[in-house]
Amino acid sequence: MRLGILISVLAVAICTSAHGAVTLPMRTVFKGQDRFEQLVVRAKAENWKTLPIGERTAVVGQTMVGTPYRSFTLEIDNRVESPSVNFMGLDCWTFFETALAFARMLDEPETDWTPAQLLRYIEIDRYRH
Repeated sequence: MRLGILISVLAVAICTSAHGAVTLPMRTVFKGQDRFEQLVVRAKAENWKTLPIGERTAVVGQTMVGTPYRSFTLEIDNRVESPSVNFMGLDCWTFFETALAFARMLDEPETDWTPAQLLRYIEIDRYRH
């Protein structure tokens, strides 16, 4: 009987936490829409999706050279940890992370080359398991 109650309580707790996750608004987690769109246009024009993933990541990184350095780019909120991208300023980690995520995103159909999809790949790399 106690085991059944414990299982029920755990099931409710898991469902509540999965559905009650706090998320931050897109304007907080994604900055640089114009720069993102420029990269998408260039990726399509130069057919980056046909490159091997390593070369693709390097090409994306090369196009981001010159982006201002900003420290503490992962600290966007004091209470909620969230995947984020800021094309207006990157540190060494987010530079690499963004280039890799963008390169991976190019494996998706072009209609899915969106900020939300890019954030999904950031989340996979940053928070896997």
